[in-house]
Amino acid sequence: MPNGDDKNWIRVCCSIDGFRAKYGRWPLRVRISPISYIDIIDHILSPMGFALVSSHVALVGEEDAEMVSEDDDGNSHNYGSAGGGDVSDRTIDFFGQAIFR
Repeated sequence: MPNGDDKNWIRVCCSIDGFRAKYGRWPLRVRISPISYIDIIDHILSPMGFALVSSHVALVGEEDAEMVSEDDDGNSHNYGSAGGGDVSDRTIDFFGQAIFR
């Protein structure tokens, strides 16, 4: 489990990767705890980085959320669950370093 300064971002990316591996497409949103949302918005992503990420997937701060990537068809992947597999182009690499503060 990631525990560095960017741990919440890494977890979001892993949740997205799990969804993409399972379903072959990007999720529409990632539901995350409010504290994780604030951390990502205020300390990790630059304003332009947030805009870029938001153009691909919505980050939604929600009480009791557990880093769950989902779509409107009931498909989901929880970061903490097993499975999902690997993707050839990881989300963290897709966005790169330019999105960070």
